[in-house]
Amino acid sequence: MNNLVRFFATGFFSGMFPVFPGTVGSLVALLIAWFLRPDMLLILLCSLLGVYICTKGESVFGEHDCSHIVYDEFCGIFIATWNLDSSPQYIVAFILFRLFDIWKPSLINKVQELPLGWGVMADDLLAGLVSRIIVAVLIYIGII
Repeated sequence: MNNLVRFFATGFFSGMFPVFPGTVGSLVALLIAWFLRPDMLLILLCSLLGVYICTKGESVFGEHDCSHIVYDEFCGIFIATWNLDSSPQYIVAFILFRLFDIWKPSLINKVQELPLGWGVMADDLLAGLVSRIIVAVLIYIGII
């Protein structure tokens, strides 16, 4: 069971990359989002499952929000790219997501303090949501 948790928690082992595992995991998620185009129901199900996966992943790695756990980045990218149409939109969503996930302004940083997998997931879901809102505004005003 631990091997299965490790496989999913690390985003198919993309989180085991020795440098910038969150960015590498996010790039893998971006490719999956581009080809799969997850709908909101799938994103919701993945996110709820993510609380369990990330909680168990913390147990396996013995560390809260271990950098190898990138399943949360997958869900955040899925939100950031939800219902987008073009590669420029995906690229902007990716950049914004990584910016908010690394910078963690205000509330994004605060929700990270939630216990277990809730905190691991919450900051990335919120970073994805903020990114998606900004992308929507940029699309609306015609920038991308």
